[in-house]
Amino acid sequence: MAPPKLANEHIEATQPYQEDWGCELPVTHGSNAYYLCMSGNPDDSGANNDDGEWRIIVQKRRSIWQRVTGKGKITIGDPLVRLIEEILSGEPTIRNVRRA
Repeated sequence: MAPPKLANEHIEATQPYQEDWGCELPVTHGSNAYYLCMSGNPDDSGANNDDGEWRIIVQKRRSIWQRVTGKGKITIGDPLVRLIEEILSGEPTIRNVRRA
């Protein structure tokens, strides 16, 4: 089940799983499949456990054929990337949302 803000946008998600660098959430948006990868570096101020730098990587899943032919690459205007930015920017406790 997708987190509520993703589900509201008709994004399907499977169970997230832990990696050594953070966690990964497989999602589907329309006919495209992605991995939402999340990791963070805490701010040691102790004021708020969620303070620090969080990284969210959106990786589009592509077939071997798409990789060989260079097709199906994620673009700067990808709808899921824009949607994730909108969701994060709309959260009052999240600051400095930017692309790296």
